[in-house]
Amino acid sequence: MILERLKEIVGEDYATDDDAICTSYSRDQHFHFVPKKKPAFVVRPGDREEVREILIFANENRIPIVPWSTGINVRGLTIPEFQGSILLDLSRLNKIEINEEMMTATVEPGVTFALLTQEAKKYNLRAAYPDAPLTAGVLTNNYLRGIYQTSVIDGHDHLLSFEMIIPNGEIIQTGSRALNRDLPYFRYGLGPDIAGLMSASPGTWGVVTELTLKLYKLYEKRSSYFIGFEDVEKSIDLVRKMAREELVSSCRLVDNQSWLIGMCGSFEFEYDKLPNFVVCLLIDGLDGIFQAKDKIVRELIEDSGGRLLDIPESFKDNFERETLGGTERSCMVFGIRGNYHCIGLYGPLKYVPEYYELHRKTAREVGIPEDYVYFYVNPIARFHGQLCYVELDIFYDGSDFDLAEKLKEYNKRQMKNLLDLGIYGWFRPYAGIIEPSIERAGYLTELWKRFNEVVDPKHIMNPGKLW
Repeated sequence: MILERLKEIVGEDYATDDDAICTSYSRDQHFHFVPKKKPAFVVRPGDREEVREILIFANENRIPIVPWSTGINVRGLTIPEFQGSILLDLSRLNKIEINEEMMTATVEPGVTFALLTQEAKKYNLRAAYPDAPLTAGVLTNNYLRGIYQTSVIDGHDHLLSFEMIIPNGEIIQTGSRALNRDLPYFRYGLGPDIAGLMSASPGTWGVVTELTLKLYKLYEKRSSYFIGFEDVEKSIDLVRKMAREELVSSCRLVDNQSWLIGMCGSFEFEYDKLPNFVVCLLIDGLDGIFQAKDKIVRELIEDSGGRLLDIPESFKDNFERETLGGTERSCMVFGIRGNYHCIGLYGPLKYVPEYYELHRKTAREVGIPEDYVYFYVNPIARFHGQLCYVELDIFYDGSDFDLAEKLKEYNKRQMKNLLDLGIYGWFRPYAGIIEPSIERAGYLTELWKRFNEVVDPKHIMNPGKLW
């Protein structure tokens, strides 16, 4: 009965309960933490009206719905928690509209960063990019607050407004599009910031079918610098100055392995002979402004006590293309050992040395080899509160199940340790962070649950991912 109804909505070719197809959606990179479970059905709607009909049907029959966009999932957020779930594959919804005058893009869930990059470059514009393959979904990454890594000057919030279909079939337009769907360019329209309230939730409110985001100018004038430090304390002093003065487009603090390899785009270099920590800087801008900023940056580098590194020009070119042009090679770092685990968090720059030492200490306590332990830091403009994204990484062989058990223990301890030390918040609400966090959030947790109850009273939207 369920499959027949789904086929009525989307057509014979776009709904299935085939075991092989359903199994292909049953796990992701986070499989050591989120057990594999296949959906009972996979359905691939072609437009928002089909999405709406599926939600109404599922809501009437209390069938769990798991939204899925392009499949580049690394946190178990689209792995069903319950038997009988419908996996809602939104990859066929892939329209893009670039508004050069407004410097925006309006995208559907199936639009990848590769598609958006190709279109935006026609207008000399670019998106804010995550450290992810270009096959990652634009809508999902912006909706889940996942764009912060490559260009510090872009800031944190790129989402302007979106359209969401909730389980009863009603359509919510956020921001300025609530009053005029043809003007989706302002975050704060009528009433409260509903986009802010509903973002960063993993498909637990409804299905976002369209989202408008900011685009940024591409400049031809560019230069990049790599500065080495033996001590993390000294390196963050340079990062602090760059971020406070908003001189650079990209500022990234990394260890001399892992993500530096991806930013340089090559394994063929003696990275271990570099200083322990490397600050990677990129300046761009209009002629005149660019030269002035470049001069100041050079002076600050000279006064920093760090060593200006002799990096091949091809590495610098790759860093620039990755940061501003979307040529994403960062994920080649998975080739270090084949898989990675990370704890992503937001916190103040002054805590970075403590985050780093806590990372190493906890890994050592559970028996994870020291050379598996890495990290990187990205300051985020505007730099109020010294806002940074911090990633504590462990690169490992995914087939090593003994190490996987150590990772689970590391995760359990480190979540508590970080909450005790002090953070602003987590990267996303993925497996392992909700449970130790909600008990500290006071009545906010209860309020969040009640809001969710209003929108999804039958609990069909990705149930089990938050509570």
